[in-house]
Amino acid sequence: MVFLPGLLAPPAGFRSLRENLEGLRCIELAPHATPAEGLEAWRGEVPPGAHLVAFAEAAWAGAQLAAQSQAKSLTLLSPVLRVDAALRARLRALEQALGLGPEAFVTAAKPWLFGPVLLEHGHAAMAAWAAGLREGELGRWLAALSELPDGRRALRGLRCPALVVIGAEDVFTPSRYAQEAVEWVPEQRAMRVSLEATGHLAPWENPGEALAVLAAFLRDAEGFLQGPPSWHDGLDELPVL
Repeated sequence: MVFLPGLLAPPAGFRSLRENLEGLRCIELAPHATPAEGLEAWRGEVPPGAHLVAFAEAAWAGAQLAAQSQAKSLTLLSPVLRVDAALRARLRALEQALGLGPEAFVTAAKPWLFGPVLLEHGHAAMAAWAAGLREGELGRWLAALSELPDGRRALRGLRCPALVVIGAEDVFTPSRYAQEAVEWVPEQRAMRVSLEATGHLAPWENPGEALAVLAAFLRDAEGFLQGPPSWHDGLDELPVL
């Protein structure tokens, strides 16, 4: 399994998922400031037939890599595959905040990126996230996302099942972004799952449920190609951990 992080992923990356997915050799690749740089660097690092997991704007590269490498499965976490007027406006506001300094960027970004539980009780976790930001790359990240080409078409080339995970209270990339991704995957091979009380960084805000959903999806990833997945009916019953 290969993990593709977005630039705003926390410092620990996908460690909680990597360490708890049994029976899989997991590789986490280095993040890059822009989606195009990530695609270029990761192209030679993703082996054919791997399970791919991509967060945020890394989904833009992940979709292309999954189609090109004939991945076994593709999981998109809070995906950013295109930028509409609403997201562009948020990026512009973050760019203005960054002009006032890193602390202003963090203050502006928190209510868009985190859900209610972490905003109320997760001050230490958010401080660790802020400390891990790559300040020198944030400006390039904002500029690149504002001009991101529409990457949804790459999903048409998928021959593997796809799981799209979104935070139920993600303000930065609301649920319509996840639904668009599902609709672009051919032959109903994609499923969307929302993690309750979480924002844009849903897998880190609710790692237990994120792990349960991903593990269930992977168990039936190959069977998904032959018919409706057995995990489909049980998703609504998964506990919030």
